[in-house]
Amino acid sequence: MADFATSDADRLRIAIALTALKFKPMGQSCAAYVLELRSLFPPSTPAAPTADGSWKNHALALEMDLAALKAKYEAEQIKTVLAATAPPTEIPASGSQPPKRKPKKKPTDQRPDPPARASLETVLEDLNAQPDFVALPTSDSLFSTFSSFQQLTCALASSSATVTAAQRSLLLSTTTRALTALANILQPILCSAEITVPSQAATLQTVAILVHYLVSSSLPYLLRKSKQSTNQPATVSSLLNKLLDALITLIFHPVLESFTPLSQRYLTSLFSPTSPAALPADLRLDVLHIFQSAFSPLVSSPSGFEVNLRGTLALNALRELESLFAARITDGGTRPWTHDTRVNSLARQDALWYHCTALHILFTPPKDSSTLGSPVCADGAVSERQIVDALSRILSRCRASTKFGSVSGTTDTCNGEIPARDSDIDDTPNDLDREVVDEVGYGMILGVIERYWRWTGEVPQDAAP
Repeated sequence: MADFATSDADRLRIAIALTALKFKPMGQSCAAYVLELRSLFPPSTPAAPTADGSWKNHALALEMDLAALKAKYEAEQIKTVLAATAPPTEIPASGSQPPKRKPKKKPTDQRPDPPARASLETVLEDLNAQPDFVALPTSDSLFSTFSSFQQLTCALASSSATVTAAQRSLLLSTTTRALTALANILQPILCSAEITVPSQAATLQTVAILVHYLVSSSLPYLLRKSKQSTNQPATVSSLLNKLLDALITLIFHPVLESFTPLSQRYLTSLFSPTSPAALPADLRLDVLHIFQSAFSPLVSSPSGFEVNLRGTLALNALRELESLFAARITDGGTRPWTHDTRVNSLARQDALWYHCTALHILFTPPKDSSTLGSPVCADGAVSERQIVDALSRILSRCRASTKFGSVSGTTDTCNGEIPARDSDIDDTPNDLDREVVDEVGYGMILGVIERYWRWTGEVPQDAAP
């Protein structure tokens, strides 16, 4: 007879059955007793243990609980770092004499202290004083994450020991959590379909300050190399990639994708047939300031990731810029020039200006002219090729005819090579597609191309425009 192995689950079922049979009434049959037990203990259903029975909501709740537990664990780690960096307290000896008091000096005229720079506490206090901001559900998480971030950076700054890999990972996690809290405030403002109010502009200004503080405070520690670790370059690159991914996903891409809908929403409300109760607030400059505040600390000093970062953001901005130009009408007809068409045209021109301004920021030439034209990695070369192709498509789309040249000729122009002069081509853009762009917008696009030339070193920085 073969021996059958009994699993622990089977043993548990047998023990439960024997225990149930032990308490069976004497005058009741086993079948009736089993039916009674089934009515008293119904089998569990495959529904989630939530009010609506949704497994998706249950999974999201578990993720939130996990994030809260991780935040508590990292808070305990920050307390450990603070305790390690705290100076030891000196206990005075029992027989020591009390220090002698120095004679008081005559009061002298003191110069007034210069105004103190706005600290993080001041910024958060001002932010907390805004009623509209306090009403947001993410304000508590923002205050707690920034408090933890400031405690950690202060502890690392006051410590003379080398920053360890665990401390860098802790700093990266705290920075990412703070960026997520800021994105939770930024996204509803950028995606809202309602008329904007001035308080949102103040909130965006504060977000710009906090983003700059996060990046400028965390980046030096993530870039700092340790003398003890052998795989330090790989560790630094991994941490930087994670920080850049968080910035691109949470801050840069939402900002670049918001210029067109913000322009459409603002001008539609401003030129509404019915006069609005209050003029809408223009948030686009504040949003552009957030982009510049997050980008400037990343390129303040030359580094290996700068070229790839500029290329990635430039491709995203060029994609948004190219989406402004509608497909060419091939049947020879024209679009009706209505009130909505005029408003859409103005919104497209405004969005064109903001996208070109963002590209000007990305293609800012380095202060050190020796870095111009320096060799880049393969990824940087691929992104540069894609940038040239995108600029070529945009430049070709602005022309009503293809007489300006083929795609190769336009590409040569974007590469800084001026094609041979044709008698049919005038200095003034007479063949512009007026339904796509006017002279001013076309000039802005040419300014972006010139900026790109100067950034790549194709054109000297001191060359006359």
